Amino acid sequence: MPNKRSMWVIALSGVVLSGAALVTLRAAEQVRHTDSPAVPPAQPNHPPPSTPEESATIPDDPTTAPDPSQSADKNVSFPNDI
Repeated sequence: MPNKRSMWVIALSGVVLSGAALVTLRAAEQVRHTDSPAVPPAQPNHPPPSTPEESATIPDDPTTAPDPSQSADKNVSFPNDI
C-alpha cells in the first residue's frame, strides 16, 4: 500500500510532467503561428543538379565472382560445450 510520501511524489511528478508538456506544445504552436503565409520563405538560387560524368559512375559487374579464400564462412567455429 503506498504511503503518503509516495502519493505526494506521484502527484508532484504528474504536475511537473503536465507543465512540461504544456510548455512544449505552446512553443510548437507559437512557432507554427510565426510563419505567416503573407511572406513566403526565401528560396535560395541553387543551380540545377548536374548529371554525373561517365567516369564517375562505377558500373555493376555481375560477372566477377567473389574470392572464396576471403569468405567469412571459413573462420566460423561453433562451440560444442555450451
